[in-house]
Amino acid sequence: MSTPEIRADDRPSYAPEQAQLVVDDPLSLDSRDDAPALIRALPVQSFVTVARKLRDEQRLDLLLPHASAEQITGIFDLDAWERDRIAVARAREWLDRIVDAYREGEVERGRLARLIHDTDPEMWILATAAATAVAELDEPDNDERRQQVLEDMSALHTWETPDGHYIVGVPDNELGRMALRVLFAVYDDNLVEGRKLVSAIKWSVHAEVEEDLLRWRKGRLADLGFPEWDEAMRLFTPLSRDAVSGRTDDGEDSPPAAHIPERRATLPPANLGAPHDVLRRVMHHLDDAEYDLRLREFLLLANELMAAQRYEPGDEALQERAVGQAQATLNLACELLLAAEPHDDPEAFIAARITSVGLRKLFRFGYGPLAKLRKAALALHRGGQVSLKQVGSLLDRPWGPALATLVGWYPELPVDSKAGSRPLRSLADLAHATALIGEAGALAQLTFAAEGLGVDPVWINRVDEPERLCLGDLVRTALVSAQLPGVGPGDELRPLGPADLRWAADQLLDARGQVPAVDAALRAKLRAIGAEDRGDALAKILLPRLAIELSGLELGEGGEPDLTKVGGLLTIQHVGMWLKT
Repeated sequence: MSTPEIRADDRPSYAPEQAQLVVDDPLSLDSRDDAPALIRALPVQSFVTVARKLRDEQRLDLLLPHASAEQITGIFDLDAWERDRIAVARAREWLDRIVDAYREGEVERGRLARLIHDTDPEMWILATAAATAVAELDEPDNDERRQQVLEDMSALHTWETPDGHYIVGVPDNELGRMALRVLFAVYDDNLVEGRKLVSAIKWSVHAEVEEDLLRWRKGRLADLGFPEWDEAMRLFTPLSRDAVSGRTDDGEDSPPAAHIPERRATLPPANLGAPHDVLRRVMHHLDDAEYDLRLREFLLLANELMAAQRYEPGDEALQERAVGQAQATLNLACELLLAAEPHDDPEAFIAARITSVGLRKLFRFGYGPLAKLRKAALALHRGGQVSLKQVGSLLDRPWGPALATLVGWYPELPVDSKAGSRPLRSLADLAHATALIGEAGALAQLTFAAEGLGVDPVWINRVDEPERLCLGDLVRTALVSAQLPGVGPGDELRPLGPADLRWAADQLLDARGQVPAVDAALRAKLRAIGAEDRGDALAKILLPRLAIELSGLELGEGGEPDLTKVGGLLTIQHVGMWLKT
């Protein structure tokens, strides 16, 4: 069996606007007389999007009977794999939907067999083989052998093939019944092809078949603009300003459009960023031919970003995320160019640079500052004593989440009050991310440096639950400890007890509920380590928590503060196991 021949040039021609209408409203196919031709005109990625939507509507009968082998193969490539392994459940469901749509559409006999040969026969084998037992009946009339097989498969749901050559057993669940429905449909369409499929399920070396299938899939994905990972990672090689400003040659011989295929691989995104973005305004300065070329390049860039980050090619949510990343970095590159070289007509200048060097090189220029941010974040993670099991886990918000999202190959900013992240799309975002890394570094230095608070890192391991500890807890504890009566300037940090907390609440809080003495001590320590400029940012995050804890102490039995209700400080309650040893 061999990889199918894809005849992309045979695809009917339709205006992109017509295809986009189908993508936006797939159910409109039900009322179109030209639906078969329009379906075959859909690019592969758009076809898969339509197929997913119609699957959710239980109306794949509108689409699949009219699809080409290339489009069906696109479903397999984009929605039937997890990394380098077949996602058996999803793949089998698609086979079941295909044979069901062929039956509902009353497709002529023999077409299903042709589809199997024109797509990937190996996918039909592997998707139905998992958890499927096949017993061969050498003599179909041998009832004793048949009875023995049925007894051996008593725990399975069994089916005897119409030719009497095989008994197939599957688990008695929906996934197993899907496999039987597919096999029954293939046998019903073509007896010989059904026998070949069942025989291949029984006798094929499945690991070798999957390896071949993966190799062919990678080739087709490359045709769609999803390169191999090592090739895609070249996108994260920064280019200098001179390489895109036109001052010098960057040493790369390929013209700016050499990597863009002649045929549009898929439909363009609805826009290239928010209306206020430089990139979106600049694109409207291009003539129609150049605009179309750069839209295709933009989509290839988004696909390359997906490949570099090992996103599943068929994941629409991740595809949308990659589009947003490409938009953001290109917009950042435009702002960087304009900030360095003011022009009377800045949009015309950027449009000229895009025409000259292309979007891919412009992206690599915009990635340069992101690469520096990533390098700084990694250095802090590896040498700043700010991480336990997870990157930045010892840092307070917002620094911990920021460090975690900035160390990836594509650095991003955390989204406030959410678990996600977003790309850096402007010089303001770049300045914000730089400040967060600087503040996180200052916090780590303040905590552990001898000129700062000089906290011994051993305290991290003395805590009963280190994963719940933040450097801010250590800083607040050290600052309060230094204020306690009888404590000298060189004394080591110690966990706070009930009496310490009561004294701190009485003596450190002023009438406005603030802690001015602690604020002054914090800024003095920051001056000592050369980070005085970070004072406002650190005080804004660290000190309000201290004031809240001290002003809200809950008293337990005997009138002493209840240590189980205290957070944001290191108390003897938090090191109970260490105290017992």
